[in-house]
Amino acid sequence: MPKKYIFPSELSWLSFNDCVLQEAADKTNPLYERIKFLAIHSSNLDEFYRVKISDLHSIPEKSNLFEKVNKEINRQQNTFGSIWKKQIIPELQENKIIYYENQSLLPLHTEEIDSYFKTTILSYIQIVYLSEDENQEYFLNNRQLYLLIRLKNTNGEITYCYINIPADKLNRYKLLSPVKGKNYIISIDTIIKKCLHYIFPDQKTSTAFAIKLNRDENYLIEDEASGNLVSKIKKKLQERKSGSSTRFLYDFNMPEVMRKLCKNAFHLKDYEMIEGGTHHNFFDLFKFPNPNFPDLQNENFPPLKYFPFETKKSIFEVIGEENQLLHFPYQSYHYVLQFFNEAAIHKDVTEIKVTLYRISSQSLIANALISAAKNGKKVTVFVEVKARFDENNNLFWANEMQRAGIRIIYSMPNLKVHAKVALLTLKNAGKTKNYAYLSTGNFNENTAETYTDFGFFTSQKEYTDDLKQVFRFFKTKEKNYPISNLWVAGFNLKENILQHIDIEIQNVENGKKGAVFMKINGLNDKEIISKLIEANNAKVEITLIVRGICTLLPGINGYTENIKIYRIVDRYLEHSRIYRFHNDGAEKIYLSSADMLSRNLNRRIEVAFPIKDKKNHAGD
Repeated sequence: MPKKYIFPSELSWLSFNDCVLQEAADKTNPLYERIKFLAIHSSNLDEFYRVKISDLHSIPEKSNLFEKVNKEINRQQNTFGSIWKKQIIPELQENKIIYYENQSLLPLHTEEIDSYFKTTILSYIQIVYLSEDENQEYFLNNRQLYLLIRLKNTNGEITYCYINIPADKLNRYKLLSPVKGKNYIISIDTIIKKCLHYIFPDQKTSTAFAIKLNRDENYLIEDEASGNLVSKIKKKLQERKSGSSTRFLYDFNMPEVMRKLCKNAFHLKDYEMIEGGTHHNFFDLFKFPNPNFPDLQNENFPPLKYFPFETKKSIFEVIGEENQLLHFPYQSYHYVLQFFNEAAIHKDVTEIKVTLYRISSQSLIANALISAAKNGKKVTVFVEVKARFDENNNLFWANEMQRAGIRIIYSMPNLKVHAKVALLTLKNAGKTKNYAYLSTGNFNENTAETYTDFGFFTSQKEYTDDLKQVFRFFKTKEKNYPISNLWVAGFNLKENILQHIDIEIQNVENGKKGAVFMKINGLNDKEIISKLIEANNAKVEITLIVRGICTLLPGINGYTENIKIYRIVDRYLEHSRIYRFHNDGAEKIYLSSADMLSRNLNRRIEVAFPIKDKKNHAGD
């Protein structure tokens, strides 16, 4: 019998995506922010089918859960469609923005789409005819959009084919010329449907329906310890393109005969075939044109300047005087870029070490590291090439940095390095001093504009000495180094968390106050959950803010009645991790890259770092 205080992780994840949908329906949000939340919901669900769904229908004992998941997804999809059609489209019209879908085009726009189709779209169109030969192989690219078309020639003969919608090559939505003060937007899907007569001039195209296939992208490398890991990852990335199907979306208007045709042609199972709308891949709404920009969007809030870094002093001089803590995106990420840029040219900087998990495709930090190496600095970069969906980008930058003379350390077998840390060495007049940057978020200047994260700069030995040991581990793979101030997954992180919860339990048992606060992105680790339940029963006050998966249910008598769990979904993506222990009034606060997920605590290298300066502690 399932434990009544445990909630399935798949349903918990979907409940997070439902919160995103609620933001899309919230009319207090600006219209284009709601459109963005629809895009986020669609992107999240697409990833769910690429990563999480395959296990559900491959494990017989999870069949009941699979049904619940499908039911919830269908409910959310219906809500999504209702928000789009009944709220977003009418409100666009109220703001003089017409989205063409099924209505007739104005003559001017007919000319425009004809020209755009003939000169641009048509160069990407590929046609595949379906035959009755059961041995014929057909292939749909993962996440690619297609139209399945029924053709009828002058002799009445019927054939079927599918063509690609080149949304991967062109902007999905095109802004047309304004007419009488109104703006008009059309998707390339609709343009293609209205221009099919140019592709099939001698045939009658009676029907065209949108289809899309998701493939399983949750690859596993069987033996990471032998052979070349990078080569294995590259091979898996190629295999990902042709992975097994997990979801086939089709237009709900599609007749039964065409559904059966798809099932046979693409070798689909019944549970993989899912009824959808007339358009798919709504995550393209991220780029839905706003002709009224900047109206209908959130007010722009420029990041705040951090005045200690605004002096004419070297950034290292400022850090050497006092620890510095920044909160992104409320404060500017430019200071992180300044940290690396100044290191690249500073005459006293001799060595730079950094971990890279996800960086931007046009990374300023990677370029600074390359400049540092060319300026004679010794640069070592640990690149996690197993960062899902960023493998190619990380491999590209690893190659670019290696060509510049940077020493690259690649992923370790059976471990991911998720820590976000850097260590710099300065030598002057025979003296050596180290400077550290520790963060809850990636070295990515783009996501730093929308993710909430903390960045901590310090030159104190208690931090830098421990960080030296972390980088030594990356080099030697040995763990026999003392780490006392930092909490590092794989060394002491999980043990310290359990120990500090125990201290809160003991304090309550001794008549004192006991309280635990955690802000994290996920919670499913069994040991942590068991310890939280133990603390609950000891009457420790427990407050959790969990953005994503949370398998622990609050309010269950005898288990979690003293545990409060919240979820924040708002303008920015809550990404920072905070652990706070009351500690009989002498509170301890740690910032971290680690969630309370089994993978983070047991199969990754994560770093949590204490914030001891009272100026950085919030009041109760």
